[in-house]
Amino acid sequence: MGALLDGCREAAGSDASFAWMDEAFLARQGVQPWKEMPLWVPESDPHASGFMDVPIARAAAAGLALRPMADTIADTLAWSRSRGPEHEWKAGLAPERERALLRAFGTAA
Repeated sequence: MGALLDGCREAAGSDASFAWMDEAFLARQGVQPWKEMPLWVPESDPHASGFMDVPIARAAAAGLALRPMADTIADTLAWSRSRGPEHEWKAGLAPERERALLRAFGTAA
């Protein structure tokens, strides 16, 4: 996840910093996995066991080719920017929710 976020920061030319919050804190704050925090599936969720750990050996043997992560990030960022600033996303934290979490994390840490 760190490498993915670093790649996103680099592709965007951003100076963003990251606050690593543990699962217990996010749960106490009522953060919705996947909906508010895309790509986050709580490790404690018994229904999501192995969700992000799918073997790809058979697909690779059949010719699956992976793109460089930087290319995927750059293309996704370009697509995202084409949506315009007024686009309402269906997933991710709203800016005010993100600020509230960061404030709570600063006092909880």
